[in-house]
Amino acid sequence: FLCVVDDKYVPKVGMLFESLEAARIFYRDYAKRAGFSTKIKNTNKSKKSNEILNQLLSCNREGKRRSELAVSEKTNPIFAANSPARVYVHHLKIIGLWEISKVALGHSHPCCPSQVELFP
Repeated sequence: FLCVVDDKYVPKVGMLFESLEAARIFYRDYAKRAGFSTKIKNTNKSKKSNEILNQLLSCNREGKRRSELAVSEKTNPIFAANSPARVYVHHLKIIGLWEISKVALGHSHPCCPSQVELFP
């Protein structure tokens, strides 16, 4: 599933941000317009200085969850829908900016812009 959003709000490879927080806010705002919620999937830090080197932001329905319940018994059977939507942001130390280096916009579930106020 692809969510329809104005092109100026869509994350693209090569976009630069002043801070990691600015990149997170941009992706979160895109997600709200598209109708899904985000989470921080992974963060890598420097072993020497403990500063963040890169971060993977993804759809909150990313991943697979195992359950003993049958799908027909679940109240929300597509909560973890193995959604491939994600953005990879890394720090360019030389210029001190954060860059989006990988983008996947597709989803394995329908997006719901009308229900975005219900998302965490």
